[in-house]
Amino acid sequence: MTRCKSGHQEFRVRCYHNPRVAVFLLILLSALLCSGTETSLSNISGNDNRTPAGRLEAGDLTLHLELREGLWHPEGEDGRAIKVYSFAEEGHPLQTPGPLIRVAQGTKIRAHIHNLLAVAAHVNGLHERPGKPDDELLLAPGETKDVTFTAGAPGSYFYSASTTRDSAEDGMMSAALIVDPPNSNSSDRIFVIQLWDHDLFNSKFDGVLSINGKSWPHTERLHAQLGKAEHWRVVNATPLDHPMHMHGFYFYVDAMGDGETEQIFAPTDRPMVVTQLALPGHSFDMTWMPQRAGNWLFHCHILDHMMQGYRAAWLYGPDGPPETAHQHVMTDDDSMGMGELVMGITVSDNGAHIVPARVVTPPATGEKHLYVRERPSRQYVPAGPGFYLEGVSKETEPIGPPLVITRGERTAIVVHNELDEATAIHWHGLEIESYYDGVPLWDGTAQHRTPYIPAGSSFTAYMTPPRAGTFIYHTHWNDVRQLTGGMYGAIVVIEPGQKFDPATDKVFVLGRNGTNEMHDPVVLNGSPQPPVMVLLTGQSYRFRIVNITPLDSLITASLTNEGHQGKWRAIAKDGADLPTQKAVLQDASQLISVGETYDFEFSPEVPGDYLLQFSAGGSVVTQGMTVVPPQSPFSVFVAKQ
Repeated sequence: MTRCKSGHQEFRVRCYHNPRVAVFLLILLSALLCSGTETSLSNISGNDNRTPAGRLEAGDLTLHLELREGLWHPEGEDGRAIKVYSFAEEGHPLQTPGPLIRVAQGTKIRAHIHNLLAVAAHVNGLHERPGKPDDELLLAPGETKDVTFTAGAPGSYFYSASTTRDSAEDGMMSAALIVDPPNSNSSDRIFVIQLWDHDLFNSKFDGVLSINGKSWPHTERLHAQLGKAEHWRVVNATPLDHPMHMHGFYFYVDAMGDGETEQIFAPTDRPMVVTQLALPGHSFDMTWMPQRAGNWLFHCHILDHMMQGYRAAWLYGPDGPPETAHQHVMTDDDSMGMGELVMGITVSDNGAHIVPARVVTPPATGEKHLYVRERPSRQYVPAGPGFYLEGVSKETEPIGPPLVITRGERTAIVVHNELDEATAIHWHGLEIESYYDGVPLWDGTAQHRTPYIPAGSSFTAYMTPPRAGTFIYHTHWNDVRQLTGGMYGAIVVIEPGQKFDPATDKVFVLGRNGTNEMHDPVVLNGSPQPPVMVLLTGQSYRFRIVNITPLDSLITASLTNEGHQGKWRAIAKDGADLPTQKAVLQDASQLISVGETYDFEFSPEVPGDYLLQFSAGGSVVTQGMTVVPPQSPFSVFVAKQ
């Protein structure tokens, strides 16, 4: 009799017949059963966070949780399998994010946690909010502990676990914990952002970002109906920033949380945005109204969080990535060149059918011709693809010129591609028809998909902007080379009857020259050293600030005068005017994330030298400003430049 243990099972083999065959079979069986553990691990499924876990009786929730090891398939069930740790309900399959805890305020939660891992684990987040964020349970291998707490303040929270070793398997041990107000009738969706990585700061670095356990193009394809409001909760369970951008629609931010406390906005105070930053461990609740049929996107705007096959250089450590790490080729497959933190949304016509985008469009009031061309290098600016606007400039600049259009006027913008590669242009923040939104092979409808623009071809985008403000246009195809090469610019929508006056309307567009953020500089209007700007006392200026860098999610804009903090009046965010109570004079300092625009009114009263600085980590770009009285002769300040 021979025994072999694998997991919790004991196998016995008795041989009564041919001894040689029996020995051969015994050796084979032993090899199969005693080989690597991955073959015995169960698969981990994605969790759409629709079904709460546990048993709710008489206002008490009883929950039995387990920590186990399994195989995660973020890129589809046929994709690669990654060995990770995850939560599960006792007697249920593993899932990531872990089991959803969702209860009403005041519910008593009794949780039993069993650690089936081979290492000790710290469990955090199973406590009343607001509470102590350092509360934790330490479970040795095989240990079970109980915790009882009351669901506190309503909000979007999460619980998580980590092992006592720095393990790549830790990243998927997190799950949503939602506390609803009493007697609420929730009809929202919950999206948990997670991160798995290993060999950080090493040339062998690898990582995956996911939403509810999957990465694009395997994330859930969402469906919404015209005129029916959508309520979402976005929970960032990662140590990274995620500026989340909605194509085609504004959304209201109903609440923001930091993991322990939740700020719920009154209806009149809700920010209206197209991009909202979720800091590490933070969350936000949002509401949006589908107003146009077709396909849309909701995604993180950091390039290596939404781009297939691209990783930021700093992840590989001081030596940067290996030669093969940034080989990125756009394809016509289901990914559309995108990856990871992207969700597709289809808005249908009252659930009956999708209204096809019209092939024949009404005539436009105005037409602009925007050319995409290769640009030679110049001082401080490397060569790369850029824009040329017919009738505005005779050469391709480091970034695209401001596109000035009028609110309510239907405008045609003809994009001519003179590159040797395909491209596409996204009209970021504009409320536009899906077919013209600029995401190739996804926008439009199943019957009429938006094409990319092949080399030597053109595409006409029609738009009728319903509001005046500051927006962005940028490439949405071959993003790595094209975006860092300068294929971006500001869209300025003005009111009917007004004119855009660059003397008082100042546009500041932030980008980065190159794909390596460790040494390629942040640039302002295409330059790392912009020339001095001259302003006049007593004059009001509109500062339009745009962050369209590849991955600088935390740029701080600050205006100072001889070391003293300046003042400006907030006007708009993401092209939408701020309500009166928020359009106030404030210290001239603002955090601006990727995909955001901010408008400020600046009225200098005192002559002197001002600095408008944009700080992105260790990189700073400065716009010098000299403020002089209106009667000063031009020669006085020319000498200072």
